[in-house]
Amino acid sequence: MILIVDDDPMVRTMIAGALAELGYQTGEAADGKAALEALRAAERPLLVILDYVMPGMDGAEVAREIAELDPDLPVIFSTGHSALRALRAAAGDDAPVLEKPFTLDELEALVGERLADARRARSA
Repeated sequence: MILIVDDDPMVRTMIAGALAELGYQTGEAADGKAALEALRAAERPLLVILDYVMPGMDGAEVAREIAELDPDLPVIFSTGHSALRALRAAAGDDAPVLEKPFTLDELEALVGERLADARRARSA
C-alpha cells in the first residue's frame, strides 16, 4: 500500500487513480496529523507520497515524524514549483520530489526507484 498525503482531495484522487493504474493499492490522508494516525494504526505502507504545502504540519515536519516512527519508510514529496525552494531548504537537495503537475511516467519512475532503494536497503 502507498499512503498519499495531500490536503487537496482532487490531487489525492488523481494520484490514487494513477497508482491503481500501475497496480498499487493506496491509502489516503488529508493532512499530516491524519497521516501519522494512519501510520500508527495501520499496516506499514511501502511508501508515502507527501504534499509539502499543507495546513497544520508541512510536509517536512510530517517527514521528520515519519522518520521517528519508521526510519526506513521511503517518502516522496510532491509540491508545486512555487514551493520547491522552501521544500529543498527544509528537506535537503537530495529529497525525492514530484513537482506538480507531474506525468504518470514521472510518478511511475520515482515510485519504482524509491521502492527499489528500500528493497536494497532491507536486504543489505
